[in-house]
Amino acid sequence: MKISVMGTGMVGQTLGGKLSALGHDVMLAGREVDNEASRRFVESHPGARTGDFASAARFGEVVIFAVAGQALLAAASACDPADLAGKVVIDVTNPLQMVPGGLPTLDPALSNTTSAGEALQAALPQSRVVKTLNTMTARLMVDPARVPGPHDVFLCGNDAEAKAVVVDLLRSFGWTEPVDLGGIASALGMEGLMPFWLRMMQTLGTADFNYRIAR
Repeated sequence: MKISVMGTGMVGQTLGGKLSALGHDVMLAGREVDNEASRRFVESHPGARTGDFASAARFGEVVIFAVAGQALLAAASACDPADLAGKVVIDVTNPLQMVPGGLPTLDPALSNTTSAGEALQAALPQSRVVKTLNTMTARLMVDPARVPGPHDVFLCGNDAEAKAVVVDLLRSFGWTEPVDLGGIASALGMEGLMPFWLRMMQTLGTADFNYRIAR
């Protein structure tokens, strides 16, 4: 499958690397067509491609937004919505804003009556947006075994077929029982876990932990 990953940071490169290892045709995209992070990624993942956000929107059958949360809508606006129409668009972002000397907090504009996932769906009304993987560290996203025992990954979105595509991808990463939280409005709750997650990371001294819903 042709999969575009928007974002050349740790999350984007981790997802892109795993997808490439699984045999997908991957394009890692940044604001510019050619940047140092993209070049290094292609050197270590033969067959992968680089591009800017606009070309990645055209390329991918599935498009993953893995940019910084506050850059999400700007990245989406760099794409022609027609190039993303009908496509599965995966949002793994959290709308965090940096706080000098403290832990990041949620952007009030994207964490009160709406969320980053909902805002992305509104910005791309013809796309099928699915929120997932935002409740954990990047390496755990593609390697659940980093945390022993059963634990959960969540997803939400308005389109059942799109969620089925995402569930298949999650299972290929090693997630056996993804938890479907319903429509894209559930992204508000998923993103709302991030302030707690950050404090738990600070307390534990590691990012290798996850949520388990006992049922």
